[in-house]
Amino acid sequence: MHSPPPDEPSHFNATAHWRSLQDAIRRSWPNRHGRSSDVATLVGCSGGADSVALIRLLAELWAEDSAAIHTREPNRARVTAPLIVAHCNHGLRGEESDADEAFVRELCQQLQLPCLTHSVCVPNETDASPPANDEGTLRQIRRKFFQQTAQQHGCRYVALAHSADDQAETMLHHFIRGTGPLGLAGIAETSDLDTDLVVRRPLLQVRRETLRAGLREIGQTWREDASNQLTHYTRNWLRHDVLPLIEDRYPTAIEAMHRAARLQRETNEMLRRLADQWLETYSGFADDQWIIHTRRLANSTQAKVPSDEVATTHDWTTERPIIVTASQLAWDRLGWPRGAMTMEHWQRLAQLATAATTTFPATDTSMHRGPFPGGITLRLQPDCLVLRRQ
Repeated sequence: MHSPPPDEPSHFNATAHWRSLQDAIRRSWPNRHGRSSDVATLVGCSGGADSVALIRLLAELWAEDSAAIHTREPNRARVTAPLIVAHCNHGLRGEESDADEAFVRELCQQLQLPCLTHSVCVPNETDASPPANDEGTLRQIRRKFFQQTAQQHGCRYVALAHSADDQAETMLHHFIRGTGPLGLAGIAETSDLDTDLVVRRPLLQVRRETLRAGLREIGQTWREDASNQLTHYTRNWLRHDVLPLIEDRYPTAIEAMHRAARLQRETNEMLRRLADQWLETYSGFADDQWIIHTRRLANSTQAKVPSDEVATTHDWTTERPIIVTASQLAWDRLGWPRGAMTMEHWQRLAQLATAATTTFPATDTSMHRGPFPGGITLRLQPDCLVLRRQ
C-alpha cells in the first residue's frame, strides 16, 4: 500500500530533513571535477521508502550537475550520464508485487528516468518446486539482475539504498551467526560487483526514519511491503523486536555499531593485505579448485624456526586469523557460497592447513574432515590440501 501523504505536501520546497538528505548525498557520492554524474549509474528500487528517497536524491543531484555545466558552458547541451532505475518483481505477493512495480514505473515516468524491470517466474500449482522466498536466494536474484542490466547499459555504478538501520541489522545478524572479522565489518559503503562494476551505498550513514521524514516533507509517497512485518524472517525480527529493545536501553547503539564497523574494516584491511600475500605464496586455483600447498607452507615454517632457541622474526604464515581471511577471499574468488559457513568451519579449515605443516608429509588421501557447507569437499594429499565444490 502507499504510505500516507503529509497533511500539507510541498513537492519542491525542501525543509530540514530533506535538506539534510541532500547534504548527505552530496558528501557521499563520488564527485570528480565538480561533477557527480560523469558515469552511468543503475539504481535498485523496490518501491520502499529508502530506495524511493535514493532515486529522488540522485535525480536532483544529476539535475544540479547539468545546471552547473550549463552555467559554466552555456553553449553546451545539458547532457549527463544516464541514471537508470531497476526494479525486480519477485512475484511473491501477487497483485501487491505487481502494484509495487507499477508504482516504480510511475515514479520514473514522473522523474523522466528510464525504468527496467525483471519479473521472477513463479511456478504454477502443478510445479513441484515452490518459488524461492528465503532472504539469501532473493538477494542473489536481485544481484544477478542488477549486474546484468548494469553491464548491458554501460553503467559503472550500482546504487543501493542501505541505511544505518540496515547496517545495524546486518552486524547483529552476522554476530549471532558466529561470523568472522569480515562479517563483523558489516556493509561496506563501496564493494565490487565484478571487475567493472562498483556498488555504492550513499545512504549508509542515514537513519531509516530520517529518510521517511524527508519524503513526507516533499510529499513523496512510497510502498510498504506487508511481508516486512513478518518476524519469522530474521531481519524483520531484528528490526522490529531486537533493535528497539537495545535502543531503549542504549539510545546511541546504532551509531556505536557504525563506529565498531569502521574500526573493524580498518583492521580487516591489514588482515586482507596479509591474506592476499598468503594466498599468492601458499595456494593456487585451478578448475574450480583451491589448492593449499602444504609442502611449501611447511618448508617456509621450518626455515623460520631458530636453531639456537632465540626468538627471531615472528612467523605470521600459520596465524589462524590470516588463514581464515585468506580462506574467505578464496571462497569469494571462486564464487562459492559463504552463507552457511560459520566461524567453526573457517577455524577448522585453518587448523587443517596448519596441522598439515606439522605432520608433513601426509599419507591420508581419503576425504578428510569434510564436507564443508555449500558442497565443498576437502581432500588431503601428500603435499597439498585440495578443496573443490561438488
